[in-house]
Amino acid sequence: MRSVRSAGVAVASVAAVGALFATATPSSAAPVEISYDATGSTDLTGLGATLPLGPGTATVETDLQQGNITGSIDLPETKTKFLLAGILDTHAKVKVTQNGPLSGTINAGVVDVSGDFTVQITEVGHFDIGIPLPNCKATEPVRISLTSGPGFNPAVGGTLTGSYTLPKFADCFVDTEIINFLVVGKDNPISIDLKAK
Repeated sequence: MRSVRSAGVAVASVAAVGALFATATPSSAAPVEISYDATGSTDLTGLGATLPLGPGTATVETDLQQGNITGSIDLPETKTKFLLAGILDTHAKVKVTQNGPLSGTINAGVVDVSGDFTVQITEVGHFDIGIPLPNCKATEPVRISLTSGPGFNPAVGGTLTGSYTLPKFADCFVDTEIINFLVVGKDNPISIDLKAK
């Protein structure tokens, strides 16, 4: 088995990269290497905001005989804008970092992958005036699970979707309570698009 380097989940999405092996021949003992551009987005339900994800880089390791996959993903800091309480122009910068390996399975052309991520809010502000938050992060890892549709083509790419909830945040200065009020426990959909290199 050897590492599979990809450019471009996500969400988490490393989970997305696992999808590329969904149609690989189970009896093949040879490792597979495919590179992707990975982009996506997630809706932060409590804020009424959409957060873009990527482009990032991903690494996948697969056992084609057993149908097991593991991987990692590196996503850049990203920014979203929304109207707080429906009236106040607000922005937030967010950094999502993988926390431990992602793992999953390939079964009958469908990939299921999940992993834990650290979510940090690095800046909040109003009217494009930002306040850095160097230590504001979720108090627990965020579990993200992603699934491909049937017949995912690893030579082309495709889309993985899923959802997750956010735990409480800490060390966000005066914004801690309002952040927790708005985002904790909400169901947030996520989508990752892969494009093979």
